Amino acid sequence: MKGIKEYFIGYRLNKTEDVFEKAKINLVYNFTLFMSLLAIPFIIQLYINGFWYHLSINIFEILVLTIIFILFKTNTSLKYIGVLFVIMDCIMSAGSLLFQNGYFEIQAGLWSMLLIIYAFFVLGKKWGFTIVLFITLLYIGCIPIENGLSILNFGVPQNQILPTESLFIIFPFLLNIYIITVFINTSITAENLMREQKRKLEAQKNEILSSINYAKRIQQAKLPEKKDIYSLLPNSFILFKPKDIVSGDFYFFQMNTEKSIYIAAADCTGHGVPGAIMSMIGSEKLEYAILQNTDTSEILKILNNTIKTSLKQSSNNESTRDGMDIALCCIDTENRIVKFAGANRPLWIIRKNQNTLEEIKATKKAIGGFTVNDQHFISHEIKLEKGDTLYIHTDGFADTFGGQKNKKITTKKFKDILLHIQSKTMHEQEKYLDDYVEDWKSGTEQVDDILVIGIRL
Repeated sequence: MKGIKEYFIGYRLNKTEDVFEKAKINLVYNFTLFMSLLAIPFIIQLYINGFWYHLSINIFEILVLTIIFILFKTNTSLKYIGVLFVIMDCIMSAGSLLFQNGYFEIQAGLWSMLLIIYAFFVLGKKWGFTIVLFITLLYIGCIPIENGLSILNFGVPQNQILPTESLFIIFPFLLNIYIITVFINTSITAENLMREQKRKLEAQKNEILSSINYAKRIQQAKLPEKKDIYSLLPNSFILFKPKDIVSGDFYFFQMNTEKSIYIAAADCTGHGVPGAIMSMIGSEKLEYAILQNTDTSEILKILNNTIKTSLKQSSNNESTRDGMDIALCCIDTENRIVKFAGANRPLWIIRKNQNTLEEIKATKKAIGGFTVNDQHFISHEIKLEKGDTLYIHTDGFADTFGGQKNKKITTKKFKDILLHIQSKTMHEQEKYLDDYVEDWKSGTEQVDDILVIGIRL
């Protein structure tokens, strides 16, 4: 029997890991096999006793069961096989009641209950409720109306009506118990499997989080210490809010031998782990570029070439297109001169006691990716006065979704906010911006890393 089962449904069982699907395959096969084996002695009994009406629908049953066995060996969906079985059983139920002149008996009730449970388990709720409706209507037709006869009384001769007492009543009873047991056992197995899968997923999640948290420590170790920045630029702030545990944005700080301060805000491709890997590469290459040249334009040119070389980027379509946008400033604090070069990220300046924001535009090219090797980045030199404030930033703050209509803050709104808070100290500005973006999000998921650097000279 095991070999026969393997022959008919082995491939179906092997191509699914779903415990409920496996249970349905086994159930449909076992029912088909059992009904086939049960039909043979029943047909013999009907033939011997001359019950020709009932014999006809049982021959119909054998033909349908044979078709179902053939369908097992094809790619026919299990659902369609189940539908065929249910339709066959509906015809059998209706035929049996008609040939019994609409007389309801407990054996018919047990078979009907079995049909309903089978439909719910194998075909789902829609088919299950359809069969409930069909059986209900069928049994309403058994209710006596005139002269004690029901509308299903077709005057079948008395010698063709099966006796109500039969040993075959035991079979629908046992099959009902079987199908309920299968459902319960499958549910228990599925629940145990889900618990085990949940345990494995939680273990994997904890392992991944542990790994990413360790990566965060490494990334933070590469970031400049804020206290070092604040010691040289006391009227400044760095608002850094990664979207994930690790960030694709990074800030850079370094002083050269001429005592000029280099500070940068960079936005690498992506966020999370991919972005963090790019930020590590970008930080290393920026440090190298500053050692090679002091001019901000040349620094970005060197950075562009080293990123493209490091990532093996070329015109080949298969090469990576990762890179970064960056705003780089070289600040002479003593003379208040700022040299700026940017790749898609601008420099904003708000002069003391002014109500306008001055924007120094960046070169509209990224670092790395599609940018050509000899790309030139325009450098600007700006003379500032005491009390003037400059800002460099990534696009995360302006692109934050939230508010009453779940829209972006927008660059225009961001500029208005900075103008609005000019009377505040830099520390107060940082807190205001942090509170503002958190209030704006109000539970909405942060879509990008946020980095804003403000410096008042």
